[in-house]
Amino acid sequence: MAIEDYYYDYLDAPEDYEESVPDSYFIEAQQQIREIYEKDRQSVFYVRQMQIKFEKEYFHWITYNAMVGLKEIGYLTDITIKRETGTSARYFIHKSNRYPKRRIGKMEKLIEEYSDDTITRSCGHRAEDLFCIGLALKGFIPKGKKVRSYGGVKWEKSGHDLDFVFEKDGVAYGCEIKNTLGYIEKDQLLKKLEMCEHLRLKPLFIMRGSPKTYNKKIIDKGGFALIFESQIYELSQAGLVERLKAELGLPVDCPKAIPDGILERFARWHESKKV
Repeated sequence: MAIEDYYYDYLDAPEDYEESVPDSYFIEAQQQIREIYEKDRQSVFYVRQMQIKFEKEYFHWITYNAMVGLKEIGYLTDITIKRETGTSARYFIHKSNRYPKRRIGKMEKLIEEYSDDTITRSCGHRAEDLFCIGLALKGFIPKGKKVRSYGGVKWEKSGHDLDFVFEKDGVAYGCEIKNTLGYIEKDQLLKKLEMCEHLRLKPLFIMRGSPKTYNKKIIDKGGFALIFESQIYELSQAGLVERLKAELGLPVDCPKAIPDGILERFARWHESKKV
């Protein structure tokens, strides 16, 4: 997990919004977003929050474009808050909402808390630790961390590395762990897949969330996309996790271990490939 990955959730960075999908998806997404604001015209949502809310139905870029489209036709108004750190958040409100500042201010305080550098780094390390332990218990032994060379082959095309290499039954996996609310950046995904191919490793991408189009790219390279849905926090951050759930509706958790059902999906897939 590269250093810049820790910050990705807290920026309104584009995520391949040019991906092609039928126009009907944008229309459906806009209708569902409208229904939310019609129920409460004083509601406030920031981009990532709404993307997460609908991610089981629509790719993040569909929700983003749907919100922008509603803004362009005058149904929604957007307010961008810039922070001292140089990051920013874009909030969307109903056009009739005249007093959003108090709500936005409350949300900003919570967002700043969970986007603190110490918190974001601990989330990344916690996920790595838990998945390493979980995979090891399933017989997948970690053989390297921050890997740029393997089996006598070295990656020299760029400064990228792979988070881990795991081995079981003579099969080696190049592993990336993405414990963020946003998708892995497409360029990064493609580069890591290229690295796995060059180093003769099977790709294993462990991600909180991922669109099916990205998963297919992994599968087409002979790899596996292991999705775990809830962003992982340290046990000491249980209070923050509860507030993120209650106030922002975010999929977050502070588990003591990775649920066996998640790990078993990959273990069964590995066993099926041995036959």
